[in-house]
Amino acid sequence: MLRKIASLTSFLSFIVTLVTSVILYIVPHGRVAYWADWHFMGLSKDQWGDIHITVGTLFIVVSLIHVWLNWKPMMAYMKNQARELIVMTKPMIISTIITLFVTVGTLFGLPPMQQVLDFGASIKDDAMEVYGNPPYGHAELSPLKKFCGFLGFDAKEALVALHKAGYDASITLETEIREIARIKGVSPQQVYNDIRTALVNDPFAAMPSSPPEGIGKLTLKDVCKSYGLPVDEAIARLEKKSIHAKAAMTMRDIGRKNSINPHEVYSTLRAE
Repeated sequence: MLRKIASLTSFLSFIVTLVTSVILYIVPHGRVAYWADWHFMGLSKDQWGDIHITVGTLFIVVSLIHVWLNWKPMMAYMKNQARELIVMTKPMIISTIITLFVTVGTLFGLPPMQQVLDFGASIKDDAMEVYGNPPYGHAELSPLKKFCGFLGFDAKEALVALHKAGYDASITLETEIREIARIKGVSPQQVYNDIRTALVNDPFAAMPSSPPEGIGKLTLKDVCKSYGLPVDEAIARLEKKSIHAKAAMTMRDIGRKNSINPHEVYSTLRAE
């Protein structure tokens, strides 16, 4: 009975762990997932991560029990034709080589491991383009007053604007952005967009004084989407300062092409 339970539990927990691994492989970067209030099948990034950890732990435990119950057959795999125990049998050597190749190859960026990592990164980057990027790390956790202060908005005017836009009358200057979004049934990004639309005439001037996390990896198009900036105008704004850029280029690549760093590119966009 125990052998059957261990085998079936190991199989089912493996399936769940496999599914959560795929989900976490394609889930947007944490800052983007939280900012966009990302959910898949009704579950958030944190909930998928929690399931992955707990069911993964279950898989490890029942796998150890399975190994214990099947110790003799496993030992048989490491015996030669004379029934002598040899740890490094041909199957064990091949298994070891495969495992080491994947492990070391990952560290040194060898194919196909690097391609697997690059594909996952491209999926996450695409999600950033779709969902937007927070103006700063964990902006959704900030009270409205702090959020507006960081972005240079008048907090009281922002509160009035949100009330006019149909947000719940119970929200105050001390209500967190994610809570404002939750009550309204929208994402924190939408709350930001509604405030910016109501209060900002020049979106470039409304950019935060400090660039967002991971600015170097963001494309110019990503940055423009995050702050509601017209891409063509952003390119023209940079060209006026003799900074040549394209929408698909990352801020790091733009900096390298023009012998400056990504922060300087960002500051040039923001400058009047």
